[in-house]
Amino acid sequence: FAMFGCSCCCISSLVYLVGVVTILAKVIPYLRKLFVGKKPVELLEKNPKKDVVYLYQFPGTATSSSLSPFCVKVEAFCRLHNVKFERRNTFSARGANNLLPFIELNREHHADSQIILKRLTQIFKLEAYPDAESAAIGHAVDRMLCNHTFNLIMHARKPVLDKVISVMAASKVHSMLLPILAAIGARLWAGKMTQRIAASIGIFSDNEYEEMLKNDFTQLQTILGSKKFLVADDPTAVDCTAMGMFGSYYSIPSARTYPHELIDSAEFAVLKAYIE
Repeated sequence: FAMFGCSCCCISSLVYLVGVVTILAKVIPYLRKLFVGKKPVELLEKNPKKDVVYLYQFPGTATSSSLSPFCVKVEAFCRLHNVKFERRNTFSARGANNLLPFIELNREHHADSQIILKRLTQIFKLEAYPDAESAAIGHAVDRMLCNHTFNLIMHARKPVLDKVISVMAASKVHSMLLPILAAIGARLWAGKMTQRIAASIGIFSDNEYEEMLKNDFTQLQTILGSKKFLVADDPTAVDCTAMGMFGSYYSIPSARTYPHELIDSAEFAVLKAYIE
């Protein structure tokens, strides 16, 4: 800086100014939310039908209605309880929590699959579980599936993300551009997943992640026992979660990884029968 005639005072001021600008860039959006509040969510369905759930989700494939387990979870719950719904596939729309899925029902917006199932239960006066005990066990298993098993499966999925994206975008992108899109998308997606997995579970070796996933599968199979479904004789809300986790992943045979090997092994024959 001296060669340009800048003194130490100028340099210090510049560094200070850059620091202030950086801090303001992070603080101003927070202050805006704090004092102004969140911008109201704009409903996307302009002519909604009464009591019809409009499910905004990531697109799926020929073998899975969505590649997001949380989107499949909501659809499964609607099907289980005969709630009318219509899919709205999207890559760009996001709910109030900046994620997918979200639903619009009777001109109201609901985001996050856990909240969505609770709202559907309240609005349509449904029974997610037959009794308090099965509800308690179901809730615990649901949280394990969504916050632990899901992240372990996603870690295993990282090496084949390009294949996953290719399957999802095959009908929407020209075949010449698909490999490029898949490669770039896989790299970006893997970076976000790595951060999420580290925050949710921690940083471990591949072998340790696989050991944890196998333990989750073992506990699920133990809970299942001789029952047809996880906590009751008939499917409940937690079975919808399980269908999302396994259905959206296991149904892409071209993207096989460690979880496929576990499920197809003799050790987890009971769990595979449950999934099927």
